[in-house]
Amino acid sequence: MARETSMELVDNLLWHLKQAWYFSLTAVNDAVSQHGVSTAQIGIMRQLANEPGLSGAELARRLLITPQGVQLALKALEQRELVERKPDPQHARILKAYLTDQGRDVANAVVGDAIAAHEAVFGVLSAEEQETLRDLLARVVEKGTGHTLFNDHIGD
Repeated sequence: MARETSMELVDNLLWHLKQAWYFSLTAVNDAVSQHGVSTAQIGIMRQLANEPGLSGAELARRLLITPQGVQLALKALEQRELVERKPDPQHARILKAYLTDQGRDVANAVVGDAIAAHEAVFGVLSAEEQETLRDLLARVVEKGTGHTLFNDHIGD
């Protein structure tokens, strides 16, 4: 009986986390849809704005998406001339990605809209509650799963 109650609690927590993630992400996607970029593309643009010259593999690790997903997103961004890729001087087979001037402009607009949507979603919590939520989720990631927490994906 105690095992069943414990499992219900775990399912309930995971279900609440999934809903919070899904609907929060939907709100951000809706806010940036006018820019014609996906969530993966936003993440890539933000990472490249902060650290130009990342490879597809580095972007995949930081954004917790597949290398194939990163390649598709980079290709779409290249076609719109928002990103350019250049061979790494030491390893010609590795392509490093950089925002173009137009890409930086779009990134600034997209990230601004994404942060505004993020703040609207999480604005229902006080600053102290948001900090507590971040701390609790960080503890779940680091101590509960043994993974390293990646910070600063969409902004705080």
